[in-house]
Amino acid sequence: MPSKTGIAMNYQFYPTGERTAALMWAKFKRPVRHLCEPSAGKGHLIEYAQKGFPNLADEDIPWVDELEDREIKEGRFTARFRDYARRKFSDLNAISVVEIDASHHPALKALGAKVIGYDFQDVSSLATISSVIMNPPFMHGCAHVLHAWDCLYDAELVAIINAESIRNPYSQERQRLVRLIEQHGTVEFLKDQFVDDVERKTDVEVALIYLEKVPGQYIDVNALMGDLRRGDNHYSEIDAEACSALALPGNFIQDTCFRFEQSVSAARKVCEALAIADHLRDSLGVTLEEMQAKGVGNNYREDTGPIREAANAAFKIRYDDLKKRAWAQVLRSTLLTDMLSNQARRKVEATSEDIYDLAFTPANVHGFLHGVALSLGDIYQDMIVMLFDSIIERSSDNVVFYKSWASNRKHRIGMRLRKSRFILPRFRMGSAGSLDYEDQRFLADIDKAFHYLHGGTGDFDGLVEACKKNDIRTGDRYKSRYFEFRYYKGVQTMHFYPKSAEVMDKLNRFVGKIRNWLPGDMQEANADFAKQYDKGEAFTDEYMESYRKASRFSSGTAPHYTLLRELQSRPLDSEEAERTLSRLQSAIDGVHETHGLQCGPALGHSAATPAITMSPTASDATGSPQMDLLAA
Repeated sequence: MPSKTGIAMNYQFYPTGERTAALMWAKFKRPVRHLCEPSAGKGHLIEYAQKGFPNLADEDIPWVDELEDREIKEGRFTARFRDYARRKFSDLNAISVVEIDASHHPALKALGAKVIGYDFQDVSSLATISSVIMNPPFMHGCAHVLHAWDCLYDAELVAIINAESIRNPYSQERQRLVRLIEQHGTVEFLKDQFVDDVERKTDVEVALIYLEKVPGQYIDVNALMGDLRRGDNHYSEIDAEACSALALPGNFIQDTCFRFEQSVSAARKVCEALAIADHLRDSLGVTLEEMQAKGVGNNYREDTGPIREAANAAFKIRYDDLKKRAWAQVLRSTLLTDMLSNQARRKVEATSEDIYDLAFTPANVHGFLHGVALSLGDIYQDMIVMLFDSIIERSSDNVVFYKSWASNRKHRIGMRLRKSRFILPRFRMGSAGSLDYEDQRFLADIDKAFHYLHGGTGDFDGLVEACKKNDIRTGDRYKSRYFEFRYYKGVQTMHFYPKSAEVMDKLNRFVGKIRNWLPGDMQEANADFAKQYDKGEAFTDEYMESYRKASRFSSGTAPHYTLLRELQSRPLDSEEAERTLSRLQSAIDGVHETHGLQCGPALGHSAATPAITMSPTASDATGSPQMDLLAA
């Protein structure tokens, strides 16, 4: 829908109509706690919701139309129940918007929205957002929806984009969006949405997309904050032994706390001075212009409250802002990011509002970081498993199937990563030719996981450092401690080549044992089991050829993704998942029969092996982590 005339045209400004807006808002299933509207324009989507869609009939508002049309009494007055339902989204407590056209910012602020940026593609994280509603520029609708999905942590996303982006998925970008809709949401195609009652008209068909992003449980933030004191800010005693054992650099914490206290002191003085100045100003009376407008004389005075109440009200606003800024320094500091996985960090940031309630004291900062350190064993285990799942989920080319050792589920199917190469899409370049911050943190997870699995301690030349040292945009092949890698700028993918078979084997066996896909000791399995596991790349090609022949007249979610969803106890469709995994199981069994493989325990060993878990102590996690779990 672009045009070459006018500022609004250049920004592809096509405001959403009220009827379409109601259909979009109806998609939300959860409470809208913190809303974000990228490409907000003048804020039509927000304004319609706040005003209760006044120009629509009841039948045009889905959640209103389904209610009984009855009256309710409030004292001496009566009102329609449906009129209350219209305002379901009118009380939006927190609204963040992004809008590239600065001329729209005043209108957005008038709606109570906070403008957090100009170009949505420059926003790197929306971890605190609970709901996104968007009508992005149609030429870039697919890219904007994917960017929003990547930035979110635990949220719902509703968007309208050009229907052609879904109906004709010719690019990798469009194909990825189609897969996301299949796996995480729904799409509805609508015609004539920009024809009547809209500021600018077009007859384009749109796709109304709903996506829900539900993360795993990576870290219990409430447990980390359980013993920390909330409320006003006062210093308390610090456990010197605990701080010494953690080797936390006290200068960072002390300096940040000092700056915070100085800021608080200055803010208090400013608020008191402003309250006094305003009180004295008001005691002088109003200006001549105000006298003329109000029709009053020089004896008129504004009704002002007590000075102390005004000072405290102003100070509370400043104090809360200062405390958020201080905690933000801790949450994004290397003290935390070096210890946490990327997903664990995003979990912490997603619950930042609870952390902001904590008094910002040295004791609380040390206590919070101490709680993180004590949880490192569980954090690293979760990080390794979730990293494995993320690599598997991002591309079917990364997956090798094998018959698992044992399973509590109906299907005995295990997965591992390919030994020679795996591919990860959607690596974006940020400013100064460096990778986006979130992508750097994902690479840092890979570094941490493999360094941990190999018993390493301290810093090393990992993927993040290698990307900083080299201009990866050239497409050349570079090296890090455990990998060689190459970045393809055009398609935004990165290919990883393990420098030794041991690198991938440790990750695969670690996850395989936790999920009971592999025995505790491979000596417990017979030669056929070891063969189908070791030569899984070749066998997987045969499995998938057989699977595709059995599935050629049906469609469904890819088997690797279906298996992941089943493992995470959230299958997309239980019947479809059952059919998919049954076909894959049959394909594996058929190939094994062709090759004469009978996978099972070695002579003298029982097939029953208990599930293996790992939870090293904090000292192991921060000292020299050696994984006894791993096979030699």
